[in-house]
Amino acid sequence: MLFVTGATGHLGNVLVKSLNNKLEKIKVLVHPKDNLISLQNIPLEVVYNDITNDFSSALKNVECVFHLASLISITPFNKKLIYKTNVGGTVNVVNLCKKFKIPLVYVSSVHALAEVPRGSIVDEHIPVDENKVKGDYAKSKALATKYVLKAFKEGLEGYIVFPTGICGPFDYKLSHFSRVLVKYKERKLKIAVEGKFDFVDVRDVVRAIVALYEILKTKHYPVNHQSYIVSGNNVHFELLPILCGLENYKVLDNFSSNIISYLSLFANCVFGIRTEFLPYALHTISMNYKYCCNKLKETIEYHPKKFEKSVQDFFDWFYSNSINNNTSKTYQKI
Repeated sequence: MLFVTGATGHLGNVLVKSLNNKLEKIKVLVHPKDNLISLQNIPLEVVYNDITNDFSSALKNVECVFHLASLISITPFNKKLIYKTNVGGTVNVVNLCKKFKIPLVYVSSVHALAEVPRGSIVDEHIPVDENKVKGDYAKSKALATKYVLKAFKEGLEGYIVFPTGICGPFDYKLSHFSRVLVKYKERKLKIAVEGKFDFVDVRDVVRAIVALYEILKTKHYPVNHQSYIVSGNNVHFELLPILCGLENYKVLDNFSSNIISYLSLFANCVFGIRTEFLPYALHTISMNYKYCCNKLKETIEYHPKKFEKSVQDFFDWFYSNSINNNTSKTYQKI
C-alpha cells in the first residue's frame, strides 16, 4: 500500500495514475474541502483529513509515503497558511514516517535552494537555506526540506526531488503558468517579458519519482544520493507567446515589466484580480538559472520531453476535456 498526499494536484493526480498502472494499491490523503475530479475512476482508498492533523490510523500497512501536498503562492498573502501547510504539514508527515518507520518520498522545489548569482548553474551542491531565498513560499519549502534532510540523517529512508516549473497536461486546478498559456492561446494576453526559467513536463517528474522509488524499494540506493533536481528545458519568456500561436505581441523591457508587476500585485490585493506578471515571478525568471539534472541522469534513465511537446499536449488535453472546457468558461470571466 502506497500513501500519497497532494494527490488531487497537478503532479499528484499524474503520480497516482502512474502508480495505479503499475498495479500498486494506493491510499490518498485529501483535504475535506477538496474534490476528486482529477482522480475519477481510479481504484483507491481516500482519507479525508488536513495534512497537519494526526492521521496515524491511515498508515497501517503503508510501505511508502509520497508527500506532495503543498500550498504554492507567488504573492505575499496567506503567509500563515503557507507555513502551516508547507512546514507544519511536512513536519507532521515526517514525524509519522519516523514513528512507523515508513520510507518517505518528498517533493520539494528548486525554489528551496539558496539563490546564487544570476546566470549560475544550479545543482544539488547548492545548499537549502531559508535565509537565502526570496518569498514565503520559497522560505517555507526550504524549512520543510531541511526538516526532511535532518530526518534522513537520523535514519529515515527516502529521497527528495526538486522539480523546476511543472507544466503539461492534466492540470485540473490550472496553475499560474497554465493560466498564462491559456490567455496567450485565447488572445487575451498580448505582452511578454524578458527572462527565462526551466520547465519540466509533469509526466517526466512522475517517471523520475517512480524510477527512484523502484531503487528505494531495493534498499540498495546510495545514502548520499537522496536529493535530485528534476529539470527539463530553459524557456525564454519573450518567445512563449509564439509557442501558443500568438504572433503579434509586445515584449516589455525590465523597467516597464517591473512597474506592471507591482500594479498587478496591487490589483490582486485590493480587487482579487488574477494577474500574470507578479514581482516574485519576474524576480524568478530574471535570475536566468540553468538547472542541472546530471545527478538524476546518472541514477536513472531520464530524457525530458521538449517544452513544445508539453505545451501542445497541455492544449490538446485542456480543450478536449469536458471538465476543463467548463474551467475555461469560468476562467474567461475572470
